[in-house]
Amino acid sequence: MLAQLSPSGVAGHDRFLGHARLAHDLAAAIEEHVPFDQRLAELREVDELLFAYADAHASQMAEEYIAERDRWRGSDEAARRAVIDDLLAGRPVEVQAATRRLRYDVNRTHVAAVLRCDHPEAGPPAPERLQRTAATMARATEAAGMLLIPATDATAWVWLALSGEETIGPAEHLRDALDPPAGVHAALGPAAHGPHGMRRSHLAALQAERIALHGRSDWLCDYQDVRLVALATAEPEHAHWFVQDILGPLASEGARMQELRETLRIYLAEEHGLRTAADRLHVARNTVTYRVKRAQELLPTSTNAGNSLELRLALEIAQTLYG
Repeated sequence: MLAQLSPSGVAGHDRFLGHARLAHDLAAAIEEHVPFDQRLAELREVDELLFAYADAHASQMAEEYIAERDRWRGSDEAARRAVIDDLLAGRPVEVQAATRRLRYDVNRTHVAAVLRCDHPEAGPPAPERLQRTAATMARATEAAGMLLIPATDATAWVWLALSGEETIGPAEHLRDALDPPAGVHAALGPAAHGPHGMRRSHLAALQAERIALHGRSDWLCDYQDVRLVALATAEPEHAHWFVQDILGPLASEGARMQELRETLRIYLAEEHGLRTAADRLHVARNTVTYRVKRAQELLPTSTNAGNSLELRLALEIAQTLYG
């Protein structure tokens, strides 16, 4: 009798009676046809076969569900990415259709962020860390909506829909409200409205991310803070030539030159204020005086007599490119 209980035979019977009915009928058949002293062993074997079939059937259903879910997610993500590609390329989109597809209102004021996961092979999976960071940023800014689009295995593009009641900028709010997320860096674009605002803020966030990759230590790089350097370094080779021409020997490598450049940069930013520059650098006023004099001695003669705007810009670029 047990030879008839192959998986295919059980499956055929199960289609008509269901698993519970099948087990009941098999138990009745064993009671009727199997000798009393063999019934327990026969029932155990039937139970093992039925459980093996149930496990196989459940596993198959789970695999089919996962495959279908992945197919749906793939098609859904592809469609969402197509809308984003149109937005970022500056192509016109139908606002309501884009909002439905993205499940995010594109006709609001947006702040874009580029999230990057350092050392994605360590700790929780990178997508999980990026999603958690984006959600935390959305809560901290009380965003009316959030859109996250995976860019690579370790980066994500994020848009936050602002509520319109902010009294301080998103970057300041995030720095005040959040602890630095472990292993995740964020580059923030400026607030901008509508579909074109999504594009503008995102492109600015990409520029902030480029500057952040040059070694800025803060977990959050705001485009508003680096836009001048981002503009000036859009052509990196030309920016390097500019720094070399303006700073001369002061553009040399080494901790000492970095210290002199930073002192001169702060001194000029503070409009030649020795006290305020010393306070920012946490050194004595005499130290600032000495470093500024030494830095100026290293500058080419043409720079000393030249445009102070060029000097300040060269120092800002050098801080980004060389530290």
